[in-house]
Amino acid sequence: MYYKTAYELAVILIAGILHTALLKKVLDTFLNAEDRNRLIWKTVFMGYYLLSTAAFTAFHVSLPYALCNLVGIIGAACFYRAAWEKKIWISMFYFCMDTGSGVAAAAAVSEARMQLTAVCTLLLMICVTVICHIPDPEEGREIALDKRQMFLLYLIPVLSVAVFFVMLYGNAGRGMTVLLCAAVMALNLCVFYLYHILLQNYVQLREQDIYKQQTTAYQNQLEVIMESQGRIRALRHDMQNHMLALGGLAKGSEPDKLTEYLDSMQEFMKNPSEHVYTGNEALDSLLNFKLQRAQEELKKVETDIVLPEKMKLHSFDFNVIVGNLLDNAVAASRQTEEQFLKFVMRMEHGVLFLYMVNSCSGIPEGVCEIRKLTEKSVAGHGIGLANVRRIVEKYHGDMEMRCMDNHMETDIMLYMKNL
Repeated sequence: MYYKTAYELAVILIAGILHTALLKKVLDTFLNAEDRNRLIWKTVFMGYYLLSTAAFTAFHVSLPYALCNLVGIIGAACFYRAAWEKKIWISMFYFCMDTGSGVAAAAAVSEARMQLTAVCTLLLMICVTVICHIPDPEEGREIALDKRQMFLLYLIPVLSVAVFFVMLYGNAGRGMTVLLCAAVMALNLCVFYLYHILLQNYVQLREQDIYKQQTTAYQNQLEVIMESQGRIRALRHDMQNHMLALGGLAKGSEPDKLTEYLDSMQEFMKNPSEHVYTGNEALDSLLNFKLQRAQEELKKVETDIVLPEKMKLHSFDFNVIVGNLLDNAVAASRQTEEQFLKFVMRMEHGVLFLYMVNSCSGIPEGVCEIRKLTEKSVAGHGIGLANVRRIVEKYHGDMEMRCMDNHMETDIMLYMKNL
């Protein structure tokens, strides 16, 4: 009797390790891990292992075990970086699969704890293998759908768990219980696949929107170039007269008038719509388009852009970074009385520095957590910041946002050798 109990306990402990590994597999596949040290991660999953194993040993497949298991799953998901809606949805979905596997196993093998544990783990492993073959796109891991869609996604696993416990405590036969559990779990897998398709479509629509912005920016840049060429043609047409006037002023005794005339020529050549000219069409078109819109909507816009002509820059990724940052900054600054924006870009020793300051309101002082800005979208900030951070991390760069005296400061550093 003693050896049998010890053997069953050993099976439960080993199955608990597999359960924990399966949970980590699912969370790693569909959520982004926070930048924490390995000790914290070991502590998190060790805590889940101890909680779930102790609860299963004490209560088997039952409501108390399910509640402990749910608390442990959500607790582990909290240490991942994503919108809260996404973390709760993944936690509920995994919990539904785990509960369904347990109820089906309980109906199939009755009270034999050793067989119950083994069958439950095997069923859960099959479910995890299936869902991990349809992972979210990397750029969509931090996306949460709108509230109505997320409510429907929450509702399905919640109702499924309710059905599982009705079957567990009801009078349905074993065969019917196993069949219904399999059907409900298959339904949840289908819903999960549909969620994956929705997410892919969302990412594609977002990319199409970015390409549309690029097309609009190129069109704006073409108008800027045509206006600049028109000014050059006008100056060239009157160049003979200008040369005569300059010659006369040079022979005179009033050099200030000569300087004034040259300044007026230089001022005539300036195109107010051309804020930057680097020779990089993608970069110039985007910056001129965004900064021109900023000048139209805000009271004060300052720019300081010094970039080399030949830059190996991926236009799509650059559009994501600069486009999202400027859109958010203008939206936030427009809600303030000051309506101020300063945008600085410089290239030094193969490193691209981007510094931006804009007036804002309603944001706490200090360093801002991009995840919180992304989730709450406070005062216009947060829209698309997850995409910006993803691109910055893609190129092993650094990004920091901080609020001081109702001004949001953004610092980004990108290593051009990776671009």
